Amino acid sequence: MISSFSELGISPPLLKAIEEMGYTAPTEIQSKAIPHILKQQDIIVRSKTGSGKTAVFGVSILQLTDPDAPGPQCLILTPTRELAVQVDNDLKLLSRHLSHRTTAVYGKHSMALEIQAINQGLSIITGTPGRVYDHIQQGSLDTRNIRFLVLDEADRMLDMGFIDQVEKIIRTLPEDRVTLLFSATIPPEIRNICVKYMKDPLTIETESPVKTVDTVSQRYYRVEEKEKLERLNRLLLYMRPESCMIFCNTKIAVDRVARFLIRKGYAAQALHGDIPQGRRLATMQQFKEGGFQLLVATDVAARGIHVEGLTLVVNYDVPNDRDSYIHRIGRTGRAGQMGQAVSLVTRDDIMTLYEIEEHIGVLIEEAEWPDESELVIHSEEVEQWIKSHAIQARTAEAAGRLPAKRQRSRKTGRESSRSKSSREKAGKAKGQGKASKGEHTGAAAASSTGNKAAGRQPSDRKPAGRINIVNSKNNGKPVFVAAKPSIISTGDNTGAGRSSPKKPVGKSFLERLFTRFIKRSLKD
Repeated sequence: MISSFSELGISPPLLKAIEEMGYTAPTEIQSKAIPHILKQQDIIVRSKTGSGKTAVFGVSILQLTDPDAPGPQCLILTPTRELAVQVDNDLKLLSRHLSHRTTAVYGKHSMALEIQAINQGLSIITGTPGRVYDHIQQGSLDTRNIRFLVLDEADRMLDMGFIDQVEKIIRTLPEDRVTLLFSATIPPEIRNICVKYMKDPLTIETESPVKTVDTVSQRYYRVEEKEKLERLNRLLLYMRPESCMIFCNTKIAVDRVARFLIRKGYAAQALHGDIPQGRRLATMQQFKEGGFQLLVATDVAARGIHVEGLTLVVNYDVPNDRDSYIHRIGRTGRAGQMGQAVSLVTRDDIMTLYEIEEHIGVLIEEAEWPDESELVIHSEEVEQWIKSHAIQARTAEAAGRLPAKRQRSRKTGRESSRSKSSREKAGKAKGQGKASKGEHTGAAAASSTGNKAAGRQPSDRKPAGRINIVNSKNNGKPVFVAAKPSIISTGDNTGAGRSSPKKPVGKSFLERLFTRFIKRSLKD
């Protein structure tokens, strides 16, 4: 068994970078695969998540490529943007004492910036299949000098529907190349690609039958769907993880869980495909650096995120795909350390859980929910954990930006509605007051005018604030409606008129029309 990287024939600049990254001894897959790649053999590496395979192709390709030669000389395809960025970051760290240039290309990123980086000269380019194919189609990526092709997480690219694009890309590459394929599983479609596009590939697996799940303590709790959020909070208080990834099956569920945790005061953030790419990358980096401790994510983040010391994975939703379960819980229990994985299982999930157990060959233990007394006994520890995982003042705005904005919008809407209602009520009261006042003053004014100017034709000018609904047709007397339709004023303002009770608008109007109709009929 090889015990040091120097025994693998790695160059001194790379050895120095590896040492600075904190790695002292190669993993089993690194010991087995790197020597064959340095001999420029096609290989299929079947390894579990977290086995150190990025260094397998990263170290080898950096040693085999010439930074001064026309490029790019290596193309690395990954299923997700996050993984592309992480692989490129690892390559930059490994090549810190070399003169290689590398970059990552992926969707929802500036094509102009990517083209600029490519034109400056690259040794290695990493990207998602869609964006890489776009560059090839537009002529911004010249593949004639590609000597190495790496298909990373090939089974995930198959799951995400990228295999057709992968094959189109492969057809544009020189046939005289070295192809390296890495995958946790080898389904028939991936095996067909190996047969069609690889030259006598050597398959390398770790001898140990230990799977990722064997380094993780697993259990599940039964829950009702409607109580999952509160049960999640109770679970966190009971287990008090230093850092935790919470997986959901849908983007909607991710947002709902993240908002719930933020309302509880936890430093939590969401990660899924609908979040802008720049924010997703910033969220990942912040989580890795310990800026917050609870990350709620979909399976798009299950691969490609390596967080040192991740202590707990929670399956808020049981994954529909059995391999996704392995990839999720593989985020913890890395580098020989034990991890913990907990699943919240509803009655609809139980059969899916049994299928997962058969797939991984492990019986997942059902656990009983802890009593409230457990939290009381450890109340000081619980309180300390809450404080250490609370939204800090400097990160409160960033951690709760989306939910807070939505809450403010709803609050503003309610306040606006209440204000509008208040204004309407005040306006009505004011209008009624004015109408009442207008009724008395208007009547008095009309009486005075009638006494002073008897026999004069009524004025065509309507009283202020009133609407003229009949004009010069009712025996020359205009009819006006005040703020309240029940108040009517006509040009005939006699004392008798003032003392007579006023009839409703509609009734008076119809009576006059009917009277005129009868008179005309009699004349005819």
